[in-house]
Amino acid sequence: MKSKSSLFLFVFLLSGLVSFTSREYDFRFFAIGDMPYRVPEDFGRFEKLISAINKERPAFTVHVGDIKAGKNPCSDAYYEKIYGYFRNFKQPLIYVPGDNEWTDCHREGAGGYDPVERLQKVRSVFYKDNKSLGQQKLDLLTLNSYPGFEKFVENAIWEKRAVTFATLHVVGSNNNLKTDSAATNEEYKERNAANLFWLEETFNRAKLNQSRGIVLFLHAALNYKDTEHNGFRDFTRKLRQEALAYHKPILLVYGDHHRFQVDKPLRDDEGKVIPNFTSVMVFGDPDIHGVEIRVNKHYPSLFEIRQFLVSGN
Repeated sequence: MKSKSSLFLFVFLLSGLVSFTSREYDFRFFAIGDMPYRVPEDFGRFEKLISAINKERPAFTVHVGDIKAGKNPCSDAYYEKIYGYFRNFKQPLIYVPGDNEWTDCHREGAGGYDPVERLQKVRSVFYKDNKSLGQQKLDLLTLNSYPGFEKFVENAIWEKRAVTFATLHVVGSNNNLKTDSAATNEEYKERNAANLFWLEETFNRAKLNQSRGIVLFLHAALNYKDTEHNGFRDFTRKLRQEALAYHKPILLVYGDHHRFQVDKPLRDDEGKVIPNFTSVMVFGDPDIHGVEIRVNKHYPSLFEIRQFLVSGN
């Protein structure tokens, strides 16, 4: 027969275990990108990933762009096929455009399309309203509701459990900045201005709402070098300015280079890392896996980053 003291200790430890596991994390979301590439064989692997994520029941999933390989055709039919896959996510799915689905569509193998026309098509297929994709819908604040930014349906802000989330349309291929002397770069200039406005709006709303942290989603593996022909220079300058003024955790989720990587790329005036800023690159072709991110108020950096590996992928 157990003594009263040992029974009390057992109940205390059990209650502590229950208490600990119940607050292991507040909620979680998934991030994927740069997939599917090798079609049609990758469609089955993509379906396996979607099924695996559905079983986990995350708050939402974000695809950070490149829904196709750069050499594959940028056809209307392909966009519609991927749109159908996105509708198979049981929880909300938010999509950020990548470069392969519009900026690189001028390539002969991709169909020789006009990139701006393909961007318009991407917007019409994937952004029909101010809600997420997926079977469960998430209401989004979208940039096109702001005067002067009516075409930018893809930039969105939402909140969950005092965390601010935002998507920004920043893509690989030097962010579509052409460096030859004949280029006018009208598309780049307009979208760049929209992204800078949206980045500032994201931080302003996070401060106003006293958010615990910020998560930013975009496609490009940013070039943080401050050089003249760098299509990311304006954005990274603004990002650094906002990060230095915001003293809570910031997480940047992106793709483009197809390898899982966690980094501290932003530095202050003394060359030291900006400690509250972390970036994570998602898996991509040929690896069709996901990244699980847990929001945990008991974790000093707020965001716990975990690999989500699908067997056989």
